[in-house]
Amino acid sequence: MKLKKLMALTMAGVMTFSLAACGGGSGSTTDSGDSGETAADEGGEAASGDVEKSIAYIVGNLGDKSFNDSGETGMVQLREMGWDCKTIEAGDETKADKWEDTMLDAIDEGYHFIVASSTYRDIIMKLAEEYPENQFVVFDDSMDESEIPDNVAFIFYAQNEGSYMVGQLAAGMTESGVVAVNVGMDNPVISDFVTGFINGVQDYDSNVKVVKASVGSWTEPAKMKELCLTQARDQNADVFYQVAGGSGTGLFEACVENGTWAIGVDSDQYAYYKDSENPELADVILTSMLKNVGDSLVAFFEQVEAGDDVWGKVNRLGLKDNAVGYVDNEFFQENVPQEVRDKMAESKEKIASGELDVQSYYDFADESEYQALLDSVAP
Repeated sequence: MKLKKLMALTMAGVMTFSLAACGGGSGSTTDSGDSGETAADEGGEAASGDVEKSIAYIVGNLGDKSFNDSGETGMVQLREMGWDCKTIEAGDETKADKWEDTMLDAIDEGYHFIVASSTYRDIIMKLAEEYPENQFVVFDDSMDESEIPDNVAFIFYAQNEGSYMVGQLAAGMTESGVVAVNVGMDNPVISDFVTGFINGVQDYDSNVKVVKASVGSWTEPAKMKELCLTQARDQNADVFYQVAGGSGTGLFEACVENGTWAIGVDSDQYAYYKDSENPELADVILTSMLKNVGDSLVAFFEQVEAGDDVWGKVNRLGLKDNAVGYVDNEFFQENVPQEVRDKMAESKEKIASGELDVQSYYDFADESEYQALLDSVAP
């Protein structure tokens, strides 16, 4: 049985998705799960008064300069389009016992659409049954469609496709013949990133080895930095790809210290850090594998307004939908040889057209096949 058929049994928790506030009416509102403050009127109705265009995003924490902030642009756009959006920062995994209450508060306030990342999938599936009049969106996740209720929609990204191309980049840029992919936590979605990356590396140069490790948290940059320094010292890794949320900052710090290259994820992390208080971090980031969360959420709610068939199913988005990709900016062009850039561009065209089918974690029959892939490329 394919792993995609097992998704209903697995909570595919990934980087907690945090969005900037987008409030209806006079301005934007962000709510912290601990504060008790809300964007709703005292009477409990969504701020705009238009229940059918009210969205409550249950998210983790803002400011990761990665997956979370990628969705922020979508919320800004939706507000400008007339949607009443409220973003609630529910906190990290240490606040997990309060996540369900946070969602219930949003429902009580009159928000019709409840949207959250795969981290909250189990809670959403429970509440979808208890509140059939509401509609729920789980993004960055997949499951057997026969088990998805009619008031739930999934948005799933082909992160393996974007990761394949940056895997080619890593293989083309390494001088030591060893590259690394380091993650925040292991779960099926993250394993899909890793699978695509390894296949990109191997298809570019089968002699290049791949080190893979997890720090066990999305919010431990210090631990990530130490991990990368160790990999560079003991295994000679010289190109590092991070899929680690807030922990990813530590990877960039290690690359600055070691003089090695880095690859970001989800958002244009070069641009983020170039304009930050730590601009030196930008100067090691060759590119970032993009997961255009904001664009996909805007497109999804445009489909909802149009009455399209999006409920009770997995809405799959890949390279051909501009849902994933990589940053092709001036820094990338200046530092990556033309030969490597041409190979990545060729793969982009082939993937989008369907000529190239990138292997996915969900193609494996079981976890042992994925582990065999990891073992086959280890130094």
